[in-house]
Amino acid sequence: MAKLFLFGIGGTGSRVVRSLTMLLASGIELPNCQQVVPIIIDPDAHNADMNRTVQLLQTYQQIYKRLGPREEGFFKTDISTLSSISQDVNGSVKDTFVFDFGGINRSFRDYLGYNSLPVESKALVESLFTTDNLESPLTIGFRGSPNVGSIVLNKLAESPEMRFFADNFQQDDRVFFVSSIFGGTGAAGFPLLLKNLKDPNTRLSNARYLRDALTGAVTVMPYFALQSEDQQVIDSNNFLTKTKAALGYYENHLQGLDALYYLADTPDTPYDNQPGGVGQRNKAHIVELLAALSIVDFMHYSSLDLRNGQGPLFHEYGLEGDTAEVQFQHLPTETKEQVAQHLTQLLYFTKYHKQHLPTDDAPYAKNLNLQYALKNEPVFKQLDQFLHNPDFGVDAWLGELSQNRRAFRPFNLATDDFNMMINGRPVETGFFNKGISRNYLLDALNTQEKKVPDDDSFRKLITLMYGVTDEAFREKVKVV
Repeated sequence: MAKLFLFGIGGTGSRVVRSLTMLLASGIELPNCQQVVPIIIDPDAHNADMNRTVQLLQTYQQIYKRLGPREEGFFKTDISTLSSISQDVNGSVKDTFVFDFGGINRSFRDYLGYNSLPVESKALVESLFTTDNLESPLTIGFRGSPNVGSIVLNKLAESPEMRFFADNFQQDDRVFFVSSIFGGTGAAGFPLLLKNLKDPNTRLSNARYLRDALTGAVTVMPYFALQSEDQQVIDSNNFLTKTKAALGYYENHLQGLDALYYLADTPDTPYDNQPGGVGQRNKAHIVELLAALSIVDFMHYSSLDLRNGQGPLFHEYGLEGDTAEVQFQHLPTETKEQVAQHLTQLLYFTKYHKQHLPTDDAPYAKNLNLQYALKNEPVFKQLDQFLHNPDFGVDAWLGELSQNRRAFRPFNLATDDFNMMINGRPVETGFFNKGISRNYLLDALNTQEKKVPDDDSFRKLITLMYGVTDEAFREKVKVV
């Protein structure tokens, strides 16, 4: 069973994984693999962006376990933790989506063992790192300093997680890295991980499979700014300088990469300057959504396409126009065909689930014993969290995307009228045609329920909702 090992490195890595999870929940196809294994790498255990992504992944995983493999539909792609892909007889790898740094609760100075170094080595350390670097607590990450991150992250190759990853890596598996280039963790972690996995002298098992694996990456250049304040360690005025320096390094040190995607945008309204911890909770951004789509794009390539003898493929992304409010019509045709229907179906499902499902008394609901299930079955509660949790749910994600200066706003999230939910593309209605009304959706649910041979009420509900929203889009919306 082919797998995609997805390394989400740093805060941007977590946020892109969040967007990919939403895309997969909407039913978007991820070809050439049967299983996605996210591995989030961030030493900041309290990073709010990371933790809500983990909650989202855990909720998705529970929903998928109940649904099982299917040809199409919401939540059709298997997302698994590293430890769950094979039995860990030694118990060395925790059942989590996050790489275990073992609670680094000391300063970088102590991590280096500075006090026990000889005088000459101390002098070298002081020439390479600032006093602030040395005193920085590693519990909140590397605070925009890739020189610090490169030292700490270099030990990843020796970790139980990396050995377990390599032990279970198979011939047709792929690898993809997600990171930013202007911070600390991502800028340092991506080239180090790539180097270790492709090292011809590696001591990891399945070394040939790792070296030959199709490997892609998206490197996110500056797309937001931070508020400038005195005494703040991270200064977003240095983001471009860091990016140029990192690109110069990447030009000659990314051996073994088959495809590299670049993304950037004019800095947005400055975020609060939070170097890490629970305060690092940024709104979802269209750049992160597009970065997630780069993963989808990479998985559509065959081995022959990626290795045509011309070296790595390099990709950049452009909108149809420089607009502050991105709607479906501003996306290139290929992207629009990928996401418009799936995201619309997910929105219809989310809206119907919140507005109407709890009070549905129609035949389909009675046959599913829906009212009892919504109140008592854990998986129905997991679904409610995935769709509506104010921290990580679909509602929150779509809302955040619409609130940036470069807003992704294909939907009118304020309306309860299904006919008016797609901005710029209202559904045609008339005296005899009410478009997508509640009665239209109820009739479709009642009709399709009789055609779905499944005794499991949850699986049947998800199948029904996907089929009904698909029919609504094709019959009433048609194109965007």
